[in-house]
Amino acid sequence: MFERPTSTSIKVKLQPQPQEARGFAYVRVEQGESLSSIARAYGTSVRRIQHANSLKAPNLKLGQILRVPIVVRAETHRRLPPGVFVHVVKEGDSLSSIRDRYGLTTIELISANPYLESLDRMEAGTELLIPSAVRGLIVRVKQGQDAVSLAEYYGSDVGRLAQVNGLESPTDLGENDLLLIPGVMAETTLGALHAKREHELERKRKLEQYARYQRYLAYLKDKQRRELQAKYERQAKYEQYLAWKERREQQAKYERQAKYEQYLAWLKDRKAEQAREEAIARQRAAEQARLAAQQRASSARAVVTRASSRSGGYGMPVPGARVTSGYGPRNFWIGGSNFHTGVDFAAPVGTPIYAASSGTVTASGWGGYGINVFVDVGNTRTIYGHMSRTAVHVGQNVERGDLLGYVGCTGICTGPHLHFEVQVNGRHVNPFNYLP
Repeated sequence: MFERPTSTSIKVKLQPQPQEARGFAYVRVEQGESLSSIARAYGTSVRRIQHANSLKAPNLKLGQILRVPIVVRAETHRRLPPGVFVHVVKEGDSLSSIRDRYGLTTIELISANPYLESLDRMEAGTELLIPSAVRGLIVRVKQGQDAVSLAEYYGSDVGRLAQVNGLESPTDLGENDLLLIPGVMAETTLGALHAKREHELERKRKLEQYARYQRYLAYLKDKQRRELQAKYERQAKYEQYLAWKERREQQAKYERQAKYEQYLAWLKDRKAEQAREEAIARQRAAEQARLAAQQRASSARAVVTRASSRSGGYGMPVPGARVTSGYGPRNFWIGGSNFHTGVDFAAPVGTPIYAASSGTVTASGWGGYGINVFVDVGNTRTIYGHMSRTAVHVGQNVERGDLLGYVGCTGICTGPHLHFEVQVNGRHVNPFNYLP
């Protein structure tokens, strides 16, 4: 032990200041390695490796190259006060867990480590001084300082200070040695750390509040976007409905126009048909009047012709059909005349019509009697009218009994029947004079 010197010129032996070199090691990630294992192997922390490589997640890829920050310290002797040892912080350690582990109070742990920057952040690899006996403030001796000056500065008894630190003489204390000042606590440091903690907590609260506000703004923006999207969708559906309605109305308009045009075309055809039928009726009436005037003059010739025709032989054009109108005047008028120039045989539509006599087909299709067939032989013509369709063609030779067509109701007609006529030298004669 040494007494307090009487002179202030006492010098202590200075130790060389420990030096350190900082840099990076480039490490290729091997199978099974993690950030924690690499940090332990190189004496650094996971956070420093993440910061050096801008890593947001702890996941590594096999073969990935990492920049690992390292600090190489020169080997220097550092004197520790008796009863003080070093605790190296590991992953998961906190100030409170270390404090409770060694039975210290917060102020005692802070006083032994007054250079701590935070009460909450503890990086793996950090060295903490742990006093196991006497508690007090541990300071690092700077150039020009000695035990006496430090005892005076902190108001401590120099003898007690020497006893606690195991000093035999002033030369036992050198620069960068650690000195425990008993009874002195780092109240100011603790207060500063508490203030810093409060500041950090307040900053954290503000950041969280700002983050919540940003989330709220994002929610409002997303809500507005969803509402606007829903509005656009409703508008799109409404426009689709309007387009569908317009197409439907336009289609209905087109359909009405098409039906109206079809009606006009039908009406035009109907009027043309009526005009044609009226013209045919007028022609028939004129012909019938002319024939009636010549009837008596041609009766003798008709008798001769009838005898001649019977020698050729006629057959019934529609066997078994009922006669609904005979040859000669009738009690009703058609086209200005009541004279019937032939014989009508009533039969269902589609009933076969056969040739009453042989001859050559001179007309087959639409004509003055609707769909009709004319068969000529010599000066005699037989006419088959109002057919539904024909079965022969012009120029075809037919024999009595050959199929000519089928019963219908084309032309001027009140019901399905065959209109049968016989003309000799262009004049109508009574068909009954030729039929069996």
